[in-house]
Amino acid sequence: MVLQVKDGDRIQEENGEQIVITPQDKINVHNFGPASSRDDIVNTCQRPGGETADGNKIDATTSVDEWMQFMSTKGIKHAFILLSDNELEDYIEPGLISAYEAVGITAHHIPIASKGSYQKIMAELDSLYDEGEKAVAHCTHGMGRSGRVAAGWLVYKYGLTSEAATEEVLESARMHGVERMGAPRLLNEWIAN
Repeated sequence: MVLQVKDGDRIQEENGEQIVITPQDKINVHNFGPASSRDDIVNTCQRPGGETADGNKIDATTSVDEWMQFMSTKGIKHAFILLSDNELEDYIEPGLISAYEAVGITAHHIPIASKGSYQKIMAELDSLYDEGEKAVAHCTHGMGRSGRVAAGWLVYKYGLTSEAATEEVLESARMHGVERMGAPRLLNEWIAN
C-alpha cells in the first residue's frame, strides 16, 4: 500500500519498513539502468515481453530480438535471470534461455529465492567485472529483485552498508529514469540466505 509520494518516489510500508519505489521515465522502454555510477558492469531491466495476462505466453523469439537490439547498444553480453522456474514457463518454447543463447547473450539463470543465490550471483558478477564484461539482471518488472541485485553488488564489491547501497541504487535509478525498489531489510535477508 502506497503511503505517500515524495519527490516522485512512491513510499510504502511493509512489515515496519519503508520501501521506496522510484518512477520510471516513459522513454525508458526496458526500464534499463546502471546499478550506480561506480562501474558499468551491473545493470538492471525488466524481462523481455514484460508482464503477461494470466494464462498468456510470451513469444521469447520476438520479444528477445527487440530487447537484444537495445542491449547490444549498451554492450550487454550476459543476462542474469532472477525469475523462478515457474516464471520462465511464461515463455513459449524454446523459451527465454534458448532465445538469449540464439542471439549471443550468455544466460545465467539463478532464481533470487534459491538458497545461496546472493553468493552465486556476486561471484559470477565479480568474474565479469575482472573480464570487463557488462551484464544486466532482470526479474519481471526490473525493480524489486533486480534492484536487490544492484544494491547487493555495491555491498559485495564496494563494502557499502545495505542502507547506503540501497540509497545509491535509488539515486542512480532517479538519474536514469528507472523504476527500482529499495528495501534494505529485504537486501539483508537475501544476503543472509
